[in-house]
Amino acid sequence: MATTVARAQSVPEDLRSLINEANTNFPRLKEQEQQLRAGEVRIDIARSAYQPNIAGNGSYQYLTPVAKATLPVNGNETTIQFQPNHNFNANIGIGQTLYDFGRTDASIRQAVDHVQILKRNLELTQQNLAYQVAAAYYGVGFLQKSIIVQDSVIQVAQRNIQIFANRLQNGEALQFDLLTQQVRLKAAQNRKIDLQNNLERQRALLTYLTGNLNPAISPAAAQFDVPVQPFTTEGSLQTAQSSNKDIQLAQDRVRAAQTDVLAYSRSGRPNLSFSGAAGYRNGYLPDIASMKFNIAAGVNLTVPIYSGKRYALQNQEARLTLDASRYAVENANAQLRQSLSQLNTDIQSNRQRLQNLETQVLQARKALEIAQVRLQSGVITPVELQSAETGVEEAELARLNYQYQLVLNQLEYKRLMGENLL
Repeated sequence: MATTVARAQSVPEDLRSLINEANTNFPRLKEQEQQLRAGEVRIDIARSAYQPNIAGNGSYQYLTPVAKATLPVNGNETTIQFQPNHNFNANIGIGQTLYDFGRTDASIRQAVDHVQILKRNLELTQQNLAYQVAAAYYGVGFLQKSIIVQDSVIQVAQRNIQIFANRLQNGEALQFDLLTQQVRLKAAQNRKIDLQNNLERQRALLTYLTGNLNPAISPAAAQFDVPVQPFTTEGSLQTAQSSNKDIQLAQDRVRAAQTDVLAYSRSGRPNLSFSGAAGYRNGYLPDIASMKFNIAAGVNLTVPIYSGKRYALQNQEARLTLDASRYAVENANAQLRQSLSQLNTDIQSNRQRLQNLETQVLQARKALEIAQVRLQSGVITPVELQSAETGVEEAELARLNYQYQLVLNQLEYKRLMGENLL
């Protein structure tokens, strides 16, 4: 059974707020929400094929010549006109599909499957957006904490400059010693500038994702000391295959492709429909000019005979698309396995490095304490002092970096398992 790394850390409240803001303001989500609404309307459009079509019709036609005949009526020659020159017709017409051999049903299923894909895409975007916000959130905490470490380095360098300046005045140090510490100070200040620049970039990313011009970040963003445990790849894979959003999307596309095959296989089937009309028109003997009420009704059967192989080609295309969609599911599963395996290796490596660094930090601090005592006694060279200070700086920053990497590993595991942060 998999060991779940996601349980190790709950979602801070301010991170929850940022994710909610992203769900509300991110433009891509708004776009997909509108696409989803349009897809739902297309379902209603497909279902409307079951409903009758009712229309009001009106027409006028002038016709000449028209059929006439001269007949004897009561001993007199009388000309009878069988059709008026001015023809009027006004009616209400109705058309209703009676049976289309499953064509409309397949069209509705196509629309429903398309909406399911749109929903899954929206869920996937929301999930990825939440994890992007979380990564930027913890990135801010990591950089803030790194700046604190760098400030400590700067303070130490400034104290050393003062010590060597005093020793230089007393003739106990060289100008080179002082210059070495001044160079170290400038280098530390430049590294802090780089960290501050990266911090502002992370804040800008949060603003882009959430729409919040001044996102509030609590100290929880810098809490990286929560233990993260490795997991069994096979156990996690079995769980993730039913909850991973990318695999679910690939499976939805397979179902949609299967429906396309069904729809195209039915597209060449006959259609049985009813049509009727009721209204007024002229042209009835004996008074062809007067308007009379009339009713017409009938049944129509349309049977496609030849369409230039269009239906067969559409069906062939749909089957090829279905095969491609099935391969996409296989690829998504293979990628998931590879990602989980690599992530597990990363977690194990980062944990081992972090354990080694805990010892390294203690040793580096002890070495620095000894170096500072020797500095006060004047029995240490600038190179030895700088080496001790650099050791502490590098060890603390490396430890912080691996703690941060484990937090990112934790987020990636939750994402692969299909978990939502909210």
